[in-house]
Amino acid sequence: MPPVNRQRYAASRPTAEGESLTRYIGVLRERIWLIVGCTVLVFAVAAIYVKVAPRTYQAEAEMEVQPSNPADAVLSALPVLHQSGDPTEDVLTGASLVTTPHVADSVVSALHLKISPQAALGDISATPIGQAGLVAVQATTSSPKLSQRLATAFVNQTIAVSTGQMHSAIAAEIPDLKTQLAGIPAGQRYGPGSLGAQLDELEQLSRQPDPTLVLESAAALPASPSSPRTKLTLVAGLLGGLLLGIGVAFGLHAIDPRLRREEQLRELFGTPVLARVRRERRRKRMSPLFPHDLSLASQEGYRTLRTTLSARGSSSESRAYLVTGSGPGEGKSTTAISLAVALAQTGASVILLEADLRRPTFADAFALQDFSGIEQVLGEEVSLLAALTPIVIDGTAVRLLAAHQSAAGFAARLSYDHVRRLVNSARAIADFVVIDSPPLTAVIDALPFAQVSDEIVIVARINQSRLNKLIELDDLLHQHGRQASGFVVVGATQRSQSSYGGYLVPTVIEETPEESGGSWAGERTAASSQAARESRAARAELRPTARFAPESRPTDAPGR
Repeated sequence: MPPVNRQRYAASRPTAEGESLTRYIGVLRERIWLIVGCTVLVFAVAAIYVKVAPRTYQAEAEMEVQPSNPADAVLSALPVLHQSGDPTEDVLTGASLVTTPHVADSVVSALHLKISPQAALGDISATPIGQAGLVAVQATTSSPKLSQRLATAFVNQTIAVSTGQMHSAIAAEIPDLKTQLAGIPAGQRYGPGSLGAQLDELEQLSRQPDPTLVLESAAALPASPSSPRTKLTLVAGLLGGLLLGIGVAFGLHAIDPRLRREEQLRELFGTPVLARVRRERRRKRMSPLFPHDLSLASQEGYRTLRTTLSARGSSSESRAYLVTGSGPGEGKSTTAISLAVALAQTGASVILLEADLRRPTFADAFALQDFSGIEQVLGEEVSLLAALTPIVIDGTAVRLLAAHQSAAGFAARLSYDHVRRLVNSARAIADFVVIDSPPLTAVIDALPFAQVSDEIVIVARINQSRLNKLIELDDLLHQHGRQASGFVVVGATQRSQSSYGGYLVPTVIEETPEESGGSWAGERTAASSQAARESRAARAELRPTARFAPESRPTDAPGR
């Protein structure tokens, strides 16, 4: 068992910052159609709103507030706006005079409107404008002309109502002043600050409007609707839909972090993709698929896996390959069977071991009736050689060691020594040992099989395997001093294929800059995957593929 270079493996992983940025971009790429859909949907809703929403027009008139000085003896005694010492409060007081029922009633009467004063008041707002001493009076209606008339009329009628109150107070005060003035000698009646001067000022104010409220500017006729604002609404719909789509994409990614593309495996683990297998349309069953159930492209993918793994080991030593995954239903058993058949097709002697003692499937898949199970060999009840069942899969002979349904009881007693003896015995009588392992994160009992295997192959299925489970599996292997050799990606898109000698040869290559200039056929996927792995380390030389001598195989073995 080769030692694991953890420093080399750690160096192949991206930094946390680069990994985060890459992951964010990856999420957006994976769910780009969701983002586009949300954007189009919200934009369409905004466009429909712009089309069907009622048009409203807003007109604005301005009223200046000039509160009287407390030193003015005449105005200070009249019901006008007086200085409070706080300019903001003075403007707020002036604004409150606009939105009164008395003013609204006056506006309706002055404009001869066929609406109630309350309705007119609902179309009006009065807002102070900063510290400028101005009040903005805005009218919003479905008619541009009505909005213009209302805004100006409310300012005028506010001034008129305040003026009427001032004139009434002056009219009540003048008779008293005249009576008092008659009792004063003629030479003392007039002069600065005299009673006569006050009387003259009051008589002058009685012919003028309220000096504390002034129409600064009348309302102009609105040229376009104030609502809906077409451009603003459409831009807001576009940006809102985009943000909604991005939010939904990250939300779905958080609650369902499934593998969406094979690049995620290299980004997260720095581990090569050893082979790509198409997603097969299969019957609804829990048993694994056999090579004849697979497409030609998928069969070629498993031959690519065979070549890649063979290039990693010595041609003179027996090798043990463990096939595992992060969850059920990812294609582990199908991969183990197809890999065993692909190895046996070269003339090698192959033993296929079922290491899933808790949920065995090989007995049913191969229609085994009376056989010795792997749990009996592990318990030293029977020898390995006697327990092996010769089978023929699509004309290729392998030897099988399956598990009984009752093997679950032995799983808890499974030890490293048991497994080491079994695998070593299998190595002694076969060129290759292929071990079908359960998900190690779910069934830790099978971990000893990973510890004694020469190569560990992880099967990951696009749109099904969960990244958090794959990370958990990767961490578990490293905690026990092992590293996965690479991934078999099920459901990978075959970008292109070429035909050579009657075979479909996938020409998808690893997206590695160093390997972008070659031109191989046949085994290119495996070689480029190996090159990607070697380029992250010291780029050691690829060893030649092992050659095997054919062995005699039984011809009367039962079929599947």
